[in-house]
Amino acid sequence: MSPYGSQLSVSVSQQLWLCRRNRIMNLTRRLQVTAGVLVASTAAGATAGLLVAGLMLATKVGHASPSLIRELIALGSQSGALFGALLGPPVVLGLLRRVPIGRVVTSTVVSAAYGGAVGFALSLAFAEPRPTIPLILSGSIVGCGLAALHLWSRIRRTSEATSVPFAG
Repeated sequence: MSPYGSQLSVSVSQQLWLCRRNRIMNLTRRLQVTAGVLVASTAAGATAGLLVAGLMLATKVGHASPSLIRELIALGSQSGALFGALLGPPVVLGLLRRVPIGRVVTSTVVSAAYGGAVGFALSLAFAEPRPTIPLILSGSIVGCGLAALHLWSRIRRTSEATSVPFAG
């Protein structure tokens, strides 16, 4: 038996152990990033929902009872958190390599709040006695989607303009 045979088998087993360890570390890192994005997008969605609830309360300044205020704040924050948790991770993780995470979160939150405000204004114009919640929620979803689409189109234009032709 050669003197290098035992060292070779040890180094191969160490390499396999390091490879498994790197895969596990890579998986845990991905899970940590995904969990962080989920928490951040839930908080951002709740913030957008509170902004829309604040707008709704601002239009009913003289007519707002304490129970209505509690109900609107709870509905805005809970529905915003739910939609943030559902829509945030795919949007953020889809754009994360090319766009800074702060820009993705702020643009989608502002656009979702703006879309909710537009949905609220439309529901005041077309609703019979009071604003309808589905129109407000769909306005927020459309606003978030348009912000993500805008960021994605900016990435596409920038990468096409700076892309190097394939040599081969």
